[in-house]
Amino acid sequence: MDKPLDDDIQDIVACYLAEVMNLSCSWFAANCPTDYRRRENRWKLNLGFPGKKVDSGSLAAAYHEVAGTAVALSSQPEPPSPQLAASIRRKTTTFAPFIAPSHVQLYPEIAAQLAGYVNSPYRHRGNLVLIDVGAGTLDTSTIILHGDQEYDIVSFHVCEVAPLGALRLYQERSSALKRIQADCIQHELECYQGGDKPIPELFQDIVHPQYRNSPELKETFQAVSKEFEHNVIDSPWSCLARFRTIQRNAHDNPAYDPWGDELLCFITGGGSRSRFYRRLLADGPLEEKLIPFSRWHPEPWQRHSWKQGLRLEKMPMPDPEKLREFPTSLSKDFDRLSVAYGLAFGGENLMKVTAATHQ
Repeated sequence: MDKPLDDDIQDIVACYLAEVMNLSCSWFAANCPTDYRRRENRWKLNLGFPGKKVDSGSLAAAYHEVAGTAVALSSQPEPPSPQLAASIRRKTTTFAPFIAPSHVQLYPEIAAQLAGYVNSPYRHRGNLVLIDVGAGTLDTSTIILHGDQEYDIVSFHVCEVAPLGALRLYQERSSALKRIQADCIQHELECYQGGDKPIPELFQDIVHPQYRNSPELKETFQAVSKEFEHNVIDSPWSCLARFRTIQRNAHDNPAYDPWGDELLCFITGGGSRSRFYRRLLADGPLEEKLIPFSRWHPEPWQRHSWKQGLRLEKMPMPDPEKLREFPTSLSKDFDRLSVAYGLAFGGENLMKVTAATHQ
């Protein structure tokens, strides 16, 4: 959705979404309890929106357009195709949708990702930062979790989406290496876009064996990796530095410390399993760069002793009883399912979302 108004892209995305809905409905029909088979099921479609809030801009309009086309496609007897999607989008094909337009809802995906945490017994109100490492992007969100008697409230402050995901790293490395030696790469980027193969991280795993001892290629690999490292650290650091400044400026007391000794941090997403990203975001470099913007001790051993710095926690599962049928391979990586889990509640049952307008 880099080009949300592109008709061809919308048609392809609609086909994908229609296939997901068809598979989901077919699975449910084959596996649901008998009581459901005697009733008319009313489906809803909840989509995660890549923003702090759902607005009336072109991206939200594109999401609704794609959703409507996908619902129509899934109602057709023939398999989804871009050609059929185009005819539906142009309203040259009539249909009877099985999901009413009012039952298609957008909800900020970052807030949906926190639904499991907010509804778990482990949740704590206050400041937190969520860094999600995806295939294409590195998403940083600074958040204050609070509430009143009626709602839990997720308040977004400084957020940034940067094109620094795991596939982008591979793309930068392989492109730089190919500029030196055109045929040195073992596999092109397309080989890993399906998400079913781990992206290689080591130089020797990216190039063909005959090029593994090339000093020029090794130096190029290291230089590109170093530049990418700086960008990966700078993106969340910039968000957090601005977040802290905004919080301090909101109080008249110059001694006010908005973070205290620790700042809760979730590092999620498929790319967060990468040693490259873990080393930078979880093993010290990001925390070190935040020292001038905090009251944390400059020495790592002292911060550890005093329990200062980023408090890295794994995204907790909600009540395990609710997910008791999940395979272990999925439940242990709950953060990768947390957006879908949150959206399953439906926007009307999720936390209230507010978004500050900081520059």
